[in-house]
Amino acid sequence: MGEYAIRKSDNTEIKIGTLEDMYYLRFEDRDKVTHKPGNVDPVRDACELRFRLPFPDEDNTPIGQYGNHTRGQRLYKPTLDAQGKVTGHEDFTDEETAQNAGIIQLHHDCGLLLNVPCYHGARLPEMGDRVAHWNGKSWFLELYQLRPAMVDGVLRILPVVHCRFCGEAWRYKWSDVLDYIPEPLRSRLAVYADIQVAA
Repeated sequence: MGEYAIRKSDNTEIKIGTLEDMYYLRFEDRDKVTHKPGNVDPVRDACELRFRLPFPDEDNTPIGQYGNHTRGQRLYKPTLDAQGKVTGHEDFTDEETAQNAGIIQLHHDCGLLLNVPCYHGARLPEMGDRVAHWNGKSWFLELYQLRPAMVDGVLRILPVVHCRFCGEAWRYKWSDVLDYIPEPLRSRLAVYADIQVAA
């Protein structure tokens, strides 16, 4: 079910999200819209919602008009040799996510459709007497949304990481992921790691 609001800057009705996912609204912009009756109120209901990441390249995009509604940020950090030279990168992983398997649908041009468990890159699916292999393995986990939550009576903004292939999602602490967020987004999000936010 779509959620709609009025953008205050030009009094235009816009879609801000679907159910609790504010795909087209950043947390810091929630007071720049007026909720419509029968829709979520992004100010009052903030702790029940998940908000779009504040990508710097979208700063001039009007609220409600962002492109890819499921856009996430790959979580990785450089690996360095003894001289401090970048030699590669290390993707963020969490072996515990494999305990919450998702589902990926594989298809073939012949019409075959197969559901296999997704362990978010932590391991390959077990398929009885058949064996799965990686063939150019990609990253699985990415920073996806921001989730306000009351923690010890204080409103905090927490990172939500999801598997970009099956969509399973988890809430983390900033200390778990901040080093894996590339600049300039890291600096923008680092403020949430250290401060409490006015409700």
